[in-house]
Amino acid sequence: MLYKYETHLHTSEVSKCGKNTAVEMMRAHKKAGYTGVFVTDHFFNGNCTIPRHLSWKEQVDLFVRGYKLAESEGEKLDLDVFFAWEYVNNPFGEDYLIYNLDYDFLLAHPEQEHLPFEEYSRLIRENGGYLIQAHPYRTADYILYEANPKVDLIDGVEVNNTTSDSPHNHNELAWELARANPQLMRISGTDIHNTDLVGLGGVAFPYRIKSSQHFIDALKAGDGYLIIDGEITDMEGNIVDKTV
Repeated sequence: MLYKYETHLHTSEVSKCGKNTAVEMMRAHKKAGYTGVFVTDHFFNGNCTIPRHLSWKEQVDLFVRGYKLAESEGEKLDLDVFFAWEYVNNPFGEDYLIYNLDYDFLLAHPEQEHLPFEEYSRLIRENGGYLIQAHPYRTADYILYEANPKVDLIDGVEVNNTTSDSPHNHNELAWELARANPQLMRISGTDIHNTDLVGLGGVAFPYRIKSSQHFIDALKAGDGYLIIDGEITDMEGNIVDKTV
C-alpha cells in the first residue's frame, strides 16, 4: 500500500486563483484516496486575498485560515493536513514552495517579503525550512525573466507540475535541472486550484507521513514515489505501480 500526498494546493479562502474552498478540497482528496495534503496558498507577495492595510498579525491570522479550515475538515476525514506556502520572488515571478515552517515563524518575521532572495533563502533554511522551486520553467505573462534557477539557494525542484495549462510548465526542462543537480529533492505537485484536477499529482510513500519534517526526511531517504498524471512512478518518472 502506498500513501498519497498532494504537495501543492490552493484554497479559495487565501489564494485569489483558488476555485474551491478548503473543505471542498479536503473532501475531494479523501474521495480520491489521498492520505494527506500540503496547503500551499500564495504568500502576501503573490496572488493572495489578504488585505494589506491590516496589522502583520491580522494578515498572518487570515493567511493561515485556508490551512486551518483544511486541517479541521481533515480531522473529520482522517486526512493529514500540513502547512506550507508558495512564495514569489518579485519582480521576477519565480515561485517557491516553503515547507517545514509554521505560524510562529511567519509572525516573527514581518520583514521576510521584502528581503532579497539570497537573504530570504538563508532565513528559511536557518529556521529549519526548505525551499522547493515550483514549475521552474513555466512561461506566463507574470514571469518576467528567462528561467535561471538558483540551485545553490534551493533544496529541491518540482519536476512535475500538473495544471490545466501543463504545456506551459515545460516539465521536461525541470527534469533536466533535477538530473543535473542530484543533490536536489524531487517532488510532483498538481498545483491544484479546483477539484477537477484531484488525483493527477503529488508524492507517495510506503508509510504514513507524520509531519513536514518527516516528509522531507522521507524524500531524502529515497523512500518517495511521484504521482504523475495519476500514475505512480519512481524518482526518474518510470511507472512502477498503479496500485494507489
